[in-house]
Amino acid sequence: MGCCAVIRAFCSIFLLEFRRFFRSKAFALLIIASTAWMILLPFILKSDGTAEGAREIYMRYSLGGVFALSAIALASSAASSLAREREEKRLQLSMIRPVSLAYLALARIAALVFIGAITLFVSSSILAFKTRGTWRNCWHVLDPVLESASEEAEKEYARYMADPDLPEEIRKSDKAVLIRLLTRHAFERYEAIPPGGKGGWIFDAAKFSSRPLAVRIRFTNDYNIRDDVKGVFSFGSLKGEIDNITQAIAKIPLDKKINREESSSLREGQLDFENLGKNSLMLRPRRDINLLAEADSFAFNLIRANLELIAILASLISLAMFLGAGLGRSVAVFTCITFMFVAVASSDIISECPDPLESDKVDKMSLAITRAVDFVARPINSLRPLAALSLDECVETKEVVKVTIVDILLLPLLFSLLSAFVIAHKEDGV
Repeated sequence: MGCCAVIRAFCSIFLLEFRRFFRSKAFALLIIASTAWMILLPFILKSDGTAEGAREIYMRYSLGGVFALSAIALASSAASSLAREREEKRLQLSMIRPVSLAYLALARIAALVFIGAITLFVSSSILAFKTRGTWRNCWHVLDPVLESASEEAEKEYARYMADPDLPEEIRKSDKAVLIRLLTRHAFERYEAIPPGGKGGWIFDAAKFSSRPLAVRIRFTNDYNIRDDVKGVFSFGSLKGEIDNITQAIAKIPLDKKINREESSSLREGQLDFENLGKNSLMLRPRRDINLLAEADSFAFNLIRANLELIAILASLISLAMFLGAGLGRSVAVFTCITFMFVAVASSDIISECPDPLESDKVDKMSLAITRAVDFVARPINSLRPLAALSLDECVETKEVVKVTIVDILLLPLLFSLLSAFVIAHKEDGV
């Protein structure tokens, strides 16, 4: 079979699946529901009363609601696509010979992903129109240059084991459990800066030497109450002053009055903070401080965020198609939706229910299953395009290229091949 014939057959299956979804009125209902959500959301959710708070809520939950609706609708359609025809013994009639089952599954995945992309495009257009007066450039977010949390946990573990006063029950605990606990602790470790004292953190900002910089920080104190914060940030000859309250995220622009010859060397090094207030301040270096470098426009950031959402949809639809190839229609749909909800909640479950040093078998099994789901879903859960959009953080192009290759191209191909393999080896398959 020639390449042109394969492409024609692929396009034919693509159009058939698109028309099937369109004729079922599911497409129209999806567009209507998404549009209604985008328009009515400001009347449903209430912010903190500020324009900034309303903007953040709308940015985060408008496309979020549309994405959730699209994911459930399209994944359910994908899960029942092959399962329904396999159960009704009419899968052969759906094939355009001599196209293989893998091409059939891949074309249907592509059609459903295209429908999801249309839905997100319509919703994003509404979002762009409704927020057109609040468009701002986005920022690259740089973290401090620190050793990894796992490396810090290993060092802490060695220090604990060397302590002669360490309780015996902890000494005998499973090392993997202790390492996980210490790794989480590394993200919550606080650093204190006394009145008149200084703190410093290394940032690698060399490639952003020609762009405006800012500091984003959140301080707290010993008593976890709001208090005045006064101090000066300096990064080379760049400086910025803060006069704010603790427990609130502040963004402090750094003065850009430097010579062009100095810029490349001054943009890589230590960010210092001098505490000019009366109280000791604390922050978590892995969570509470970032260096920001100005990136491009909101419009380009919105496009990149949509590409990441489409990539997540593609991976979910591909998985659903595979489940439909091996399971019954209702079981496939239920399994797919359950996996989606568990995958989304897994990271929160793990953080809220850390490993106990002593636990019964049920606890251990539940945590092990949750960690397994989290491990599988981590490439998707690590993407946060809507949060980035709401916080004016840049959805990085490198990340978008990666998920486009993996989630939009490779995963659908892999799950299509697996779907064909499963169907071919089922007793009632083709």
